[in-house]
Amino acid sequence: MDGAPARYPVKIGLIYGCAPSGHYSAARALADFFPTAIIEPVFINLSEVYPNLGPFVARTYLGVLKKTPFLWDYVYDNDFVAFAAGALKKTVLSYYSRELSALLAAKNIKAVISTQALSAMLMAHCPASRTTPLFAVLTDFRAHSYWPSENVESYFVPSKHSAQNLVRNGADPARIFVTGIPVRKEFLTPRDTLAERKALGLSPHLFTVLITGGSRGMGEIFPAIDALAPFLGKLQLMVLCGDNKALARRLTRQYACKKHLKIIAYTDAPSAHYAASDLVVAKPGGVTVAETLAVGKPLIIFSPLPGQEEFNSAFLVKNRLAELAEDGAQLQGLVKRRLELRNRGKDAAEAAPRAAGRQAEMFSAATPCAARDIVARILEKVIKN
Repeated sequence: MDGAPARYPVKIGLIYGCAPSGHYSAARALADFFPTAIIEPVFINLSEVYPNLGPFVARTYLGVLKKTPFLWDYVYDNDFVAFAAGALKKTVLSYYSRELSALLAAKNIKAVISTQALSAMLMAHCPASRTTPLFAVLTDFRAHSYWPSENVESYFVPSKHSAQNLVRNGADPARIFVTGIPVRKEFLTPRDTLAERKALGLSPHLFTVLITGGSRGMGEIFPAIDALAPFLGKLQLMVLCGDNKALARRLTRQYACKKHLKIIAYTDAPSAHYAASDLVVAKPGGVTVAETLAVGKPLIIFSPLPGQEEFNSAFLVKNRLAELAEDGAQLQGLVKRRLELRNRGKDAAEAAPRAAGRQAEMFSAATPCAARDIVARILEKVIKN
């Protein structure tokens, strides 16, 4: 940052698409590591800044997923579509960027961290970008072509694969840092599994499966529960519904009489539920995956959304960081195998080397301190010595 010496605390804007979301969780994770005497986080929710744009994008995305998912596969990371979208930058993006620039000036923002592609695009074409450095934090394992390739001070990415995607899209490799996906501090605190189960009202010694639809409570939650319901008593289920109140109500009505099935309507501190589990069944949203790896729990991917989650799924399976269940029958088979291994000492011992190898790969891929490392690099750029 050039010019007069900074006045502390320096205000840094954390821009994301909407809340709750994985992008918002990543922003909060970064804010957890800001030294409060030096940095003041300013959260900027695009859906509030542009109340018409945010809901329109969300409705379009969800509508395409529901009605024509094959079309989303085409649109999501298609070079021609990205090129056509680029033609709109001088019109649509410049219009919205002026409003964003004025907001940043009014809030006295000295640097911006974007955890979502649309907000990064807006900021990269914002008049304020000439004096306000932009840092891009990617929360998926593939960097799609909508991430801006210019006017970004630094990119922080989950893997070498996503770094290569950015370079192919035109980003300067010298500005790309492989750090992992940021998770909140609560996921760094060592937790005792049995103690967490007791605190959550669970049976301390039953095999425990956590089913989560992410912050929005999306995905095939009912088929996942129905697939595992025959095992209740041999295992127990927790279901995180995110902010999806309708889902929580429906689940509560349908499974009210099921023993060993716990429905969690909403929690702002999910790390306890991860810590209490033996296994996580989830959509492969980047932050969900990072949280699962941070606490060292095995992951079964179920019902990934088209686009980034399918790319995440392919990356995780290829690198032996997760298993994929394509339907309820496969999910049931994978969990049944784990139960059998757990209950048969000899087979479990024979399987131990393979399990240990997979566990070692998971630990090597986990980046629980990503948020700390990202903040440290940003401070080097933002704060004058």
